[in-house]
Amino acid sequence: MDYFNLKKKESRQKLFYKKNNILSNLGEELLNSKLKYIKAEPVNIIQFGESFNVKNFKENIPLFKNFDELSKNHLISDVFLSNFGLQIFLAYEENIMEYIHDSLNNNGLLCFNLITNNSFITLKKIFYEIDENLFEGSYRRFGPFHDIQDIIEKLKKNKFKETVVSTENLELNYSSLKKMRREFKEFGISNYYKDKTKFKKNFFIKTNRVFEQIIKKNSYFPIELEIATFTTWKN
Repeated sequence: MDYFNLKKKESRQKLFYKKNNILSNLGEELLNSKLKYIKAEPVNIIQFGESFNVKNFKENIPLFKNFDELSKNHLISDVFLSNFGLQIFLAYEENIMEYIHDSLNNNGLLCFNLITNNSFITLKKIFYEIDENLFEGSYRRFGPFHDIQDIIEKLKKNKFKETVVSTENLELNYSSLKKMRREFKEFGISNYYKDKTKFKKNFFIKTNRVFEQIIKKNSYFPIELEIATFTTWKN
């Protein structure tokens, strides 16, 4: 089982996270696009993680920011929404889908976004090669990311039905490593694993040198993101 430093996540969010960043805005758009297909207008909605604007819904929306708050929930809703808020919790909280299921009315809708394993391909390759060169082994420097089929199986196991998954691919191009690191913090993306990594000053020197060479050759380096939006119903 993976373990994560949630205190680090919370402190970084307070310091760096920007609510209306490119990633969260795209996720909000994708979730709202799915809600247009609900035949009956929901009476109530629950959100998990960060709140966002739900179009054409004027009622107050309860927000649970983490698993502890969700596990104490006694509210039942027609819709449960999460804009990347489940990214870490789905990686290690085995019962989270059960709690979500219990938070929904019969035939209630669950809709959420995740970043998949098909993300950060170029960046992961670069850091893998740097780690192998310096440490003779690689570290997990970002994540967790998710496999779509694994999530579908979790939904099925927890009695969700008619799951539909759509994917959206986004490429961000950076001409500065410093800007990339700053924006990752604004997105809420970082290394929250509790893995112990060796420290070497050479890592930072080599990382800067590698990215300088890539930028000099191509004018930028790409960051690939695949966003999966899951729409499913309580069985």
